[in-house]
Amino acid sequence: MQLSSYQMDAIRWLASQPGGPAKVLVISEEWSSDCRRDGQKVGRGPRANPDESPTADIVNEFLNEKNGQTFQSVPVAAFFTRDWRCLYRYIEFPAIYHKERLFTAMQVPRPGETREQAWPRFITDWGALQQSPFYLLWASAAIDEILAALHERIVAGPPT
Repeated sequence: MQLSSYQMDAIRWLASQPGGPAKVLVISEEWSSDCRRDGQKVGRGPRANPDESPTADIVNEFLNEKNGQTFQSVPVAAFFTRDWRCLYRYIEFPAIYHKERLFTAMQVPRPGETREQAWPRFITDWGALQQSPFYLLWASAAIDEILAALHERIVAGPPT
């Protein structure tokens, strides 16, 4: 995906501000469809295991917390000032992308379809969704969400 002209202009503005973003750390994993790669290894524990991952210490700094639970999520993007002060961390996907709701609904058997038939159809449909225009829409929304949050941090400071 290519950034839009307004996104590029926003990045330039943000980077030119005193205390603006100067460094970024991105964490992704080969198993994540959100990272657009296809692999098999999935970190299933609430924290990365140092015996299984050479970057567990970094991953564990940016764990996802939802509904009182902590778990590993990717992608993660953390934005820092020149002196490594964290301005903002983006975890997983944009607020408008309700992935769990979508994949749950897409797995429901259709009329005349058994559960066993629904699964391969879901896998095909999920792959098609990842190649559809909606993936680009969500990717663009993620960038917009990140840029808006960075702007807010620079103008108003961190949330209280």
